[in-house]
Amino acid sequence: MVKLDFEWKDDGQYHQYCEKCHAETISRVKDGERTQYACSSCNGRYDRSIVVDPGLVWWVDEEQNYWHESAGVFIRNDNSEFLFFDRIIFPFSLTIPSGHVDKGEDAMTAAKREVSEEVGLTVENIREVAVADVWGDQCRRGADVHRWHAFVADLPSDAGISLNHEGLNPQWKTLDEAIASDIITPVRYMIDNYKQQILAG
Repeated sequence: MVKLDFEWKDDGQYHQYCEKCHAETISRVKDGERTQYACSSCNGRYDRSIVVDPGLVWWVDEEQNYWHESAGVFIRNDNSEFLFFDRIIFPFSLTIPSGHVDKGEDAMTAAKREVSEEVGLTVENIREVAVADVWGDQCRRGADVHRWHAFVADLPSDAGISLNHEGLNPQWKTLDEAIASDIITPVRYMIDNYKQQILAG
């Protein structure tokens, strides 16, 4: 569990720290199709870094746990299948369109933006079906716990999907098929705990 228990800055500026040595000497590198982060201080390469970004909704609790707020959308087609894709930025697993809530955004606005950015689709009639604090949800920006908002939207399966730099291999799956796959922690949590709400959403 990442804790902000080292000397970090909260000065309204963007800071990126090495996950291991906490130095601000990080650069983004490619490992095949996957993105990693190289530290010139400890000479390590890691799947993620610790980012303190004033543009995101984040906080630190009394135990120094680092929190982010996130939103994701279960996009359903006419066959009651949902849109998933493979992440090539940590965590490297199957996911739905999702991401962090920006400062000044509400969760629904963030959810719509993430769908547009990650899969190139526009969703207007989306419904929030669950909100949960998901522990063990490791993100590339260093948080291990997220307040996660899950939404549902309906689109035809022939909608023009255009993945951005974070994903490959778009695919339609039932929730049961998805849960049998290697999927990111918060999506698994939402299906495990809110499957009926997602299906009814």
